[in-house]
Amino acid sequence: MIIIKRKITGVGSLEGLERDTVVLNREDRRRYRQRIRTTKGIEIGIALPTGTLMQDGDVLYLDNDRYIVVEAEKEDMIVIFPENTIRSAMVAYEIGNRHLPISLKGGNIVTPHDRFIEEFLRKESINYERRREAFEPGRRGDHHG
Repeated sequence: MIIIKRKITGVGSLEGLERDTVVLNREDRRRYRQRIRTTKGIEIGIALPTGTLMQDGDVLYLDNDRYIVVEAEKEDMIVIFPENTIRSAMVAYEIGNRHLPISLKGGNIVTPHDRFIEEFLRKESINYERRREAFEPGRRGDHHG
């Protein structure tokens, strides 16, 4: 078993190396202590410093032959298209009451699917759609990292 004690930063070219991944949902990307298997079956132990968050694309392991990278699992999300600031405030209030995480993308609000939020959006005639996509809570849409 490979033990991961820190994320690898300042990675140069990974060309020519074998790529392996760990596919993690948003909750597992917040767990800095866990035992998991890569998509190629390698068992790894995550023992990152307290409070470390893993994000899509983080390199966890690198040697002369291969690297292991985090892939954010696609999850059932609601993408909300509020028409104005009043509607945005209403949506934010409801999502906050449910203690759900959000991400802002170009004026839209993205949150994990929740049937009560979906009911609220339908009732208030607020435009939204459901999508399966990777979710990085708290990240702004103008972030390119």
